[in-house]
Amino acid sequence: MKHIILFTFLIFISACSIAQTTSKTKSTKTGNEWHAAGDAIPRSKEFADRLSMALRLDAATTKKVREAYLANTKSVDETKLGPGSDAEKTSALKSNKDAFDEVMKNMLTQDQFSLYLKMPVDRTWNL
Repeated sequence: MKHIILFTFLIFISACSIAQTTSKTKSTKTGNEWHAAGDAIPRSKEFADRLSMALRLDAATTKKVREAYLANTKSVDETKLGPGSDAEKTSALKSNKDAFDEVMKNMLTQDQFSLYLKMPVDRTWNL
């Protein structure tokens, strides 16, 4: 009997931890309100840090890059979670990537931007 109770308790704990993990890594929509994924801030920091090291960005530019990436996550999530076919979503994500690249072009020097376009960073958001 003790084994059954212990086994049930372990299954319950596992299910709770899985539920918490998924909710933190996926954006959700409640009514008209979007809730960013729990990893949006760490992802934007990681993105900015990678660019900072690779392109030798100063602290102010690194902060702008981090904020731009974080701001862009909402539109990417809205596209991915919103209505429409896969082809429409792919087209919208490509347009979003092009717009984000334009924002980056305005932040970076011409040499930095050329290197940025050649970098294998996650600018495509899984097109």
